[in-house]
Amino acid sequence: MPPAYDLIIERGGAIVVETIEACDEDAAWRLALMLHIDALMAVVCREEHKTR
Repeated sequence: MPPAYDLIIERGGAIVVETIEACDEDAAWRLALMLHIDALMAVVCREEHKTR
């Protein structure tokens, strides 16, 4: 399964988080900019922590 990335977006003055899957950080940024070029604030890699 490819890594998940959270897109931090500003919509109507509110901060919204949208999760996408991408093969790497560069691909995540490219997709994020294509989807939300005017509202994108950040792209954050989501690390899933497994409990023991």
